[in-house]
Amino acid sequence: MARINLLSLQKALVLSGFFTVINVTQLSAQSQQSNTTTIHFVQPVLERQPENRGAPRDRRGAGTRGDCPVTNKPLTTLVPLVSITANHKQVTTGTANMQYVLGLTTAEHPTFWFYVPYLPKNINSVKFVLLDEKNNSLTKEPIPITLSNTPGVIRVSVPTTEKPLEIGQYYHWYFLIDCNPQSRSEDIAVEGLVQRIVPNEELTRRLKTTTPRQQVALYAQAGIWQDALTTLGELRARQPQDASLANDWKNLLESVGLENISTEAIPPCCTL
Repeated sequence: MARINLLSLQKALVLSGFFTVINVTQLSAQSQQSNTTTIHFVQPVLERQPENRGAPRDRRGAGTRGDCPVTNKPLTTLVPLVSITANHKQVTTGTANMQYVLGLTTAEHPTFWFYVPYLPKNINSVKFVLLDEKNNSLTKEPIPITLSNTPGVIRVSVPTTEKPLEIGQYYHWYFLIDCNPQSRSEDIAVEGLVQRIVPNEELTRRLKTTTPRQQVALYAQAGIWQDALTTLGELRARQPQDASLANDWKNLLESVGLENISTEAIPPCCTL
């Protein structure tokens, strides 16, 4: 009987070790899978629709005549087009009657990203303006920006010295480039909306226990564009040679129809 029990124990130990190996292998595979998940933006469901009147619907630069040089790619804001049907039912980008240039954020002072196709020598001035729903400027005056190392993708952060964004309010921002010092009416401009939200408890909990790269995927899946893009952009700035981060960036931009910008460089740039 003792011999049988000993054999049974040995078999049990072997089987236990076998299942342990399987479990470790499965966890390792799951971990690798989570690290190789394609970053894809999911359009958010808005708690409240923005005012239709004057809402921006084009991500490309526009001006009266435009004295900036002709380029292969236009000035572009890196923001998704959130699509809404005529009865305000949200649908997939590209199939609705109305599209808003709109990004959600959890940040009090968010960061915005733009593709600038012009050389610094061709630019006279650059400004950033942020307005609340009553068209009052959030900053004391337009934020002047000094560009360098463009063409490329640049970022503009709202200074922490300014008033924070209020939760739930839609803010209308403008990014203006003047290539003609003789006339301010000929600025090239892109514009969009941003809304600050509070993430739900589950997302908040998961964000606290994941790596920054995993946070990008979480933000993108939750439809929080500004935070997804900024988190990934900051990672790329710290690790410019990381091919996996470059691929994440490409996938994220392509998921919102910005294929033509997805491989553009992100040079060290800009002084506010």
